[in-house]
Amino acid sequence: MKKIAPIGRMSVAGKRFKSAKPNELSASDKNSIRNNINTLTKQQLAFRIGKPLEVIEKFIKKEKLVSTLDIQVPKEQPQLVEVEPIKELPVIVDAPAKSDVTVSAAKTKERKKSAIAARKIDFILKNYKQHTAIEMSKMLNTSITSVRYHLKCLNIKSIKPTLPTPSHLIERQKFIKENYKKYTVKEFAQKLNCSSDVIRIAFHRLNIKPLRKPLSEAIPQETINFLEANYRTMTAREMSNILGNLSWTQVKYLCEKHGFLKTPEETEAIRNRWNRSEFTASEEKYILKNYGKISFSEIAQNLKRTRSSVVKFASRKGLKITKEQHNALNKKNFERAREMMKAKLETEAAEKK
Repeated sequence: MKKIAPIGRMSVAGKRFKSAKPNELSASDKNSIRNNINTLTKQQLAFRIGKPLEVIEKFIKKEKLVSTLDIQVPKEQPQLVEVEPIKELPVIVDAPAKSDVTVSAAKTKERKKSAIAARKIDFILKNYKQHTAIEMSKMLNTSITSVRYHLKCLNIKSIKPTLPTPSHLIERQKFIKENYKKYTVKEFAQKLNCSSDVIRIAFHRLNIKPLRKPLSEAIPQETINFLEANYRTMTAREMSNILGNLSWTQVKYLCEKHGFLKTPEETEAIRNRWNRSEFTASEEKYILKNYGKISFSEIAQNLKRTRSSVVKFASRKGLKITKEQHNALNKKNFERAREMMKAKLETEAAEKK
């Protein structure tokens, strides 16, 4: 008896069906099999759901589902009819059927293809160490893709094409080989007029380790005197910004090496300097007086505060810039930038002369 497919289960409010694994059927997959078993074959069901055929067959067997497509209707047996005996005709030997000719032609074509492929494979096995894939494709008069396909099937690799190195690179490598014990990477970059990354790549290709001078030798005495004078009142980042050629981690390392260590009171004072939250009466008066006349950045710079703190103070007080003040500030900033650019161009022209 045919099993009737039940109505699909409804998901509980706020919950969904659990996601099934690749070789498992979800509740919706099972319902679709039950509903479509009489209209679709097993292969079509597998394609529609996106699961292997074995999984579909296993579920149908487990649920004992019967498809009308699988049920074979017994054919009616044909009734015997008396036929008059046929007269014997002379036997004529026919020519071979067209299908036999086409089959034999296809077989010969396949044999030729296999022979050509065997010759290609023999040639590749003999020459893959001496020639590149492009050279072998030209010798065999075939495409490079076919040669690469055979190389992949044989699990071998041909030699890579070597391009000639330019003359300036040869000169650079020669200079590095001769002087790698004298100069550092930065000094090589300055002398050869290229980036330090290019020099590092050249060292890597030549398999040479670059010269590294210790930090104490590279740093002049003036820098150490500056650190000794300012380490109590400034942070490592502030000192690195002023020096320009050292990172804040290097400044920190040098301070620790030379014994320039802050006391807890000095570190607390620096933190309080940066973590001031409330404005004084004079600072508030200055902000209210110059608000709209100069930019937030200039106010913050003059008060030694951050720009964000000035912006927050203005928003708390409900200060707003008018359209005329905004346009005037933009014009002022534009003129200042133009003057700075003009001065920069003049200095560059004077240096060239």
